[in-house]
Amino acid sequence: MSLYQSLKLKGRLFGRDTGGSIPTEGVMAFCFLIWWYIASFQFFDAFRQKNVNLKAAYTIADMISRQTVTIGPTYIEGLGVVFDYLTSSNKPTSIRVTSVYWDGTDNTYKQVWSYATTAGIPPHTDASINAKAAQIPAMPVGDTVVLVETFMAYEPIFSIGLNAMIYDTFITPRPRFASQVVYDPNV
Repeated sequence: MSLYQSLKLKGRLFGRDTGGSIPTEGVMAFCFLIWWYIASFQFFDAFRQKNVNLKAAYTIADMISRQTVTIGPTYIEGLGVVFDYLTSSNKPTSIRVTSVYWDGTDNTYKQVWSYATTAGIPPHTDASINAKAAQIPAMPVGDTVVLVETFMAYEPIFSIGLNAMIYDTFITPRPRFASQVVYDPNV
């Protein structure tokens, strides 16, 4: 009998074998089910937190887009406190707000003003705005939008399939009741 035939015969015998140990198989299945339950909980929590971040970011963006009075660093820092409250995050968060307009002569986006609530996230420049031009909607000449970016650290409860990450959102609301949101660094 050749080696191939011997392996083929042993494979058939193994395939037909119906003997087993129920306690051993039960322990293996139980371990798999526990792992699956924990992993499901982890992924659900990650998507829930991402959804909470997105809803809070849209709330902040809507609040800024409705402003008809001059805003300043105090107002945006206060929005950071509101964002922390809405997300119930015990991890670091940050907000960056930038007013942008389309310059038809240069065919580029230009920033009017930019403010970030933490030093780790720098305010936008014209170059950094144009690096994100694909995310900004097309605008008529002279029209403005407010870029609202939120950043929230997320650390998984268990280290099963997910690593620590930063959830970030990029929202571009148009001012609702004025032609632009006016910023004064002294307010």
